[in-house]
Amino acid sequence: MTPRRKRLLIILAVFLLLGVPADYWFLRESGEPKSTFTLDIEELRKLADAVPGARIAEIRAEHVAGFEFPGIAVVAGDSWSFTKMPVYAYQLVFEDGTTALIDTGMDEKTTKGEGGVFFDGEAFGRVTAAMEKATFIVVTHEHYDHLGGVAVHPKLDALAGNVVRLTREQLSDPSKRKPLVFTEAQVGKLQTLSYERVVPIAPGVVVIRAAGHTPGMQMVYVRRADGEEFLFVSDVSWHEDNWKRVRERARLVTQVFLGEDRDAVLAQLAAIKKLAEANPNLHVVPGHDGVVMERLFGAKLLTSKFQP
Repeated sequence: MTPRRKRLLIILAVFLLLGVPADYWFLRESGEPKSTFTLDIEELRKLADAVPGARIAEIRAEHVAGFEFPGIAVVAGDSWSFTKMPVYAYQLVFEDGTTALIDTGMDEKTTKGEGGVFFDGEAFGRVTAAMEKATFIVVTHEHYDHLGGVAVHPKLDALAGNVVRLTREQLSDPSKRKPLVFTEAQVGKLQTLSYERVVPIAPGVVVIRAAGHTPGMQMVYVRRADGEEFLFVSDVSWHEDNWKRVRERARLVTQVFLGEDRDAVLAQLAAIKKLAEANPNLHVVPGHDGVVMERLFGAKLLTSKFQP
């Protein structure tokens, strides 16, 4: 029996013993943020403009894989109906034709092994090819559905020292990366991004430390050449409802399976909501929300499929 299954059985036993109180605590109550988190749009804009060079012309996305979770797991207190949890990778295309990636999806083996219900081999193939041409690759955090494409890349040793920019926190705890495995030599090469709170890494691209969902969680602010602004919040907010309602995932998910710092995530959700309401033209991109993605595709703010 796997440790994850054992934990699930323990929780189910608690439900049987405690009934309604356990159901409320583990599945329905979200809580309020007790701490604060800072997102300053003027600071992000200034940093995005601080790096000289070609700006971002467009942002492309690949729908690589997908899960289905009960809605109550995604947003505490919602229904038991299953909701889609698509997995995406993003490609930044600069005006000079160079490219970069935010997140890399996961391969078919990992998708099946972790209970995924959808995998697009052609999409993942395009992500894998794009990684070889990218000037840099960053991931929002160390979970397999975001870092997986890096971990299984056939030329990882070559990419690790030049293109992939992971943080110390993203590599510090192997348990957070399961089932992904890196050699000790690869870990040494991959530690190429170090910063305290917020830092620009390319023209129009700023990373923001946001430990909580995982120790290595970071959001990515992107400002295109035409002025359109995006905040890739990744798994701080699985769906748009998380940040709009400032509601976390169910405690059964965050405390038993993910080991989150729940208050940190709630503070980040509140900060995202405050920033978005003050800047209605900012496009907030959650980690796994197909409805938001289709809206962005429909408005031609994102382009489907990576540039070859």
